[in-house]
Amino acid sequence: MALKLYIGLASFVLSFLAIFLNLLIFIPVFRLGFIAKKSTIYVIAFFNILSDLMQLSITCFYLTASIVADRYVITGARTSSLSIIFGWIFINAWYMECLVQIVMAVNRFTVISLQKRHIFTFKTTLAIFVVLISTTAFSAICTQYVFPCCVFICDKDVMSFMFINIEGLYSYSNLMLVSYDVFCTSTSTLCYISVFRSIRKSYKTAPSNVQKKRANDDVKYLTQFVFISIFFIFTWVLFELLPYIVPKDQPEWFSVVPVLVTLNCSSNSIIYLSMNKHVQQSLQIPWLRNKLGGPKSSSNVNVIQV
Repeated sequence: MALKLYIGLASFVLSFLAIFLNLLIFIPVFRLGFIAKKSTIYVIAFFNILSDLMQLSITCFYLTASIVADRYVITGARTSSLSIIFGWIFINAWYMECLVQIVMAVNRFTVISLQKRHIFTFKTTLAIFVVLISTTAFSAICTQYVFPCCVFICDKDVMSFMFINIEGLYSYSNLMLVSYDVFCTSTSTLCYISVFRSIRKSYKTAPSNVQKKRANDDVKYLTQFVFISIFFIFTWVLFELLPYIVPKDQPEWFSVVPVLVTLNCSSNSIIYLSMNKHVQQSLQIPWLRNKLGGPKSSSNVNVIQV
């Protein structure tokens, strides 16, 4: 019981901190993407932050709070209507996370490998996300309400997320989740491999220091996106594997999944706060802006325009 309490408290603090970090960059990224229109990268990042905040809110204020209280707070029961709605919110956000990873990877592929910077315009990117949001919302409805099996919930006893399996029924919900995860991972991997090859080739053939500098910038931004993808992959792979390898009398191992979800949802904000000059200088907190932002001159800011 004490171990469960400590796990719940640690997960709550970690997820609450992650929410704070995402809220910290929420307005700067929105301003850069939708008002200043610096780059469509920030539009993509904005929707990534939205999906992260949805996942973190369910993790922090419902799952971990229920673990600490040892009862289902807010919903009152494991499979109540509200519990299923909370599951819908989380799985919808996860599906969106999958598709955002693909958009990020394809964006880098078209800009760096294909050298076509006009494809991801502001209007085109918004249109893409209108389609994606509709797709993920419908997919989440199928997962929670249409498929005969299985409903996605937060479970305080296993201290993690899970599908409620029904004996004798195939889990179409989990099939959809795995399909999203595999499609996202494979597409992103192929795009990033192509981008790495293009960057390597540009180093060898670049005729000027200007092109080499652009290649260095591309590496910097590519590294950010790959870093984000790594946490994503670890999270979904462990979610699928743990039920097969964790002993039934050791459910505390399942708590690794919410922690990885939190780290995955934190990676975007950490990268932008630590590595992105535009976001750092857009922060309206003087002491933090001075600490992270470095020189105020815009000549020191590098960003890939797409």
